[in-house]
Formats: sequence, C-alpha cells, structure tokens
Amino acid sequence: MPPETPRAFARRADGFRHALAGGLWLAPLVYLEHARFGPGWYGKVVSSDPERLLAWAVSKAIPHRALEVKSLPDIDMPRKGRRRLPGYHIDLWGARLALAYDPHTLAAARRRSVAVDRLEPGAGDDQDGAGRQIEHPGAGDGRG
Repeated sequence: MPPETPRAFARRADGFRHALAGGLWLAPLVYLEHARFGPGWYGKVVSSDPERLLAWAVSKAIPHRALEVKSLPDIDMPRKGRRRLPGYHIDLWGARLALAYDPHTLAAARRRSVAVDRLEPGAGDDQDGAGRQIEHPGAGDGRG
C-alpha cells in the first residue's frame, strides 16, 4: 500500500487536528530570511504518528534522520494552560519542496515573495525610484 499523501488545509487549526489524529499535514509555506539552509521558502509535513511520517519520507527518498520531534498544541483547549502533545515533522526546503507541494502552490509563493534587500530600482517596488523627489525631513512643516 502506498504511503498517505500529506494534506493541506485552509485553516491551520484543521491541519493541527489532522496531524494530532495521526494524519499527514502539509503545513503552509513560510519565507524565512534567516534559516539553517539560507533564505528561502520552507515547508514541513507534520504528524503525531512517526511511523506514518517516516513511511512517506522513505517513499520520497528523504532519510530517517530528517525526522524531528516537536510537540503540537492541543488546539481544542483554551490558550491559557493549553497542553502540548507529542508531534513530529520533516522540514522541506529547496528542491525538497517539490516532493510535497504542487507546482502551482510553489509558483504562487515565489510570486508573492519580495525580500527587502532584493528590491529592483525602477520596478515599482521601491520608494526611491528615479523621478521621485526626496524631501528633507523638516521641509514644509513650518519649522524651517
């Protein structure tokens, strides 16, 4: 029997519930500027069932050592005093993202990302482009 395919959810709470029930949750992509493998998009597959998560990982040629332990919040409890339950995840970045995320999702994420240090002059994504007059901070406020 082939391993389960990780599922994405519109609401993170639903993803946590699915993972806590032993399913494979495909967590939303996040852009990290300062991360272990450099800036870029990162994702993860999350579950409370390490065997199921490892079966999926092995089917994608991801080594066992990629499995990480991190507790999951019991989101059905009030925030104050919320307990944490055993959980596991496998981080995905770079080429590994394509092992779980569909190409449309990856392309949409890449279109959304504009890191501040990578702004292009004159592309409309900067405020100091050619033709914009830069004023002195005190100009025009009557303070001289």
